Amino acid sequence: MREKLKLHCDVISGYAFSSSDWKEEGIPVIKIGNISNGSDIDCDELQYVDEFFWDKLDPKYHISNGDILVSLTGSHINQPNSMVGRSCRSLTEKKYLLNQRAGKVIPFDNTDKNYLYYLLSTKAIKYDIANRAYGGANQVNVSPSDIKNIKWKFPLIEKQKKISGILLKYDELIQNNNKRIIQLEDIAQELYREWFVRFRFPGYENAKFEDGIPEGWKIKRMNEFCYVTDGTHDTPKPVDVGVPFVTGRCISSGFVDFDAAYNISEADHEGIKKRSGLKSGDILFSNIGTVGNCCIVDYNREFSVKNVIIFKPETMRDTAYLYYWMTSSIMQEIFSAQTNGASQQFVGLTFMRRYKLLVPKDDILEAFADKVLPIVEQKRLLHQKNLNLDAQRDMLLPRLMSGKLEV
Repeated sequence: MREKLKLHCDVISGYAFSSSDWKEEGIPVIKIGNISNGSDIDCDELQYVDEFFWDKLDPKYHISNGDILVSLTGSHINQPNSMVGRSCRSLTEKKYLLNQRAGKVIPFDNTDKNYLYYLLSTKAIKYDIANRAYGGANQVNVSPSDIKNIKWKFPLIEKQKKISGILLKYDELIQNNNKRIIQLEDIAQELYREWFVRFRFPGYENAKFEDGIPEGWKIKRMNEFCYVTDGTHDTPKPVDVGVPFVTGRCISSGFVDFDAAYNISEADHEGIKKRSGLKSGDILFSNIGTVGNCCIVDYNREFSVKNVIIFKPETMRDTAYLYYWMTSSIMQEIFSAQTNGASQQFVGLTFMRRYKLLVPKDDILEAFADKVLPIVEQKRLLHQKNLNLDAQRDMLLPRLMSGKLEV
């Protein structure tokens, strides 16, 4: 028998912080923009409030590991990456607080928390939420009671746990792969710092230094080191089937997140392609909004870009050095300083073309590439495994939840 969700969970909206509450640091607050269309919270653009709010506010506004979140405000169904009803869960021990219009789903004792999360991840529930939304052309809202009035045929909790247990195995493998990707990245970053920040590169003991840099190394402008361009300045209309349109927000953890992109027509893509001419080994750098996210292009599928600067080194050797130069903590501090105080963070194409970087001798570049390119490849393979696991889980999800696949 179909039952309303309110018999299985509560849904609350977050606390209404005032504009004067926001601080440069403290407890991070999860807003609707931080609720991703996936398994974990999007922490790219967090805002903070004073630490005392943690004790001041009702614990229902606390977000802990495993808590389920749902966006109560968003766009219509035709924009799935920002649509109302997106859901995710916290996969970290970090403490967060919940902002208004960001919803928290609290299961009752008769319902398995993981089953409830996967239920909210189904298209059936997402579309049911979106169809109950009200508002204007660009933004719609749902209330907690709207969600709680949705009906579903809930199995007994023992079966709920069996279903969620199958799906959890996929997510656990994905999380383990993500941890390995982070470990590999840390190894490569530490090697970069050792060679190019501390100057303990091979043969450093016998190296001569001139004006604080090793002899034979050169200071070059970026456009002397590689070709630098950017993506389109237009915003093509989305289509149901077409070519992915990737913006700077789609660059995450060193990869392109195609799930965060929308599709554009082949004709629009061909016009943009002439400008960007993407190829494997190019580096994408997000330069508007969330500045400084980078990835190396693995161009095994067509896509167009906006709100990115594109760096085109001539060789993978140069790509390896430039990528870790751009993702080093020192460079991230420079990018942050460049954007402080602006209403919207932005690093311009001219600035990046003129920016100067230290370029080591060819033999050092070759030696560094020999060390880190295998790491880049291992990261790519792990990321591809995650995409495959994602696809397999998403194929099983509706069949398990609907009961078409028995457990």
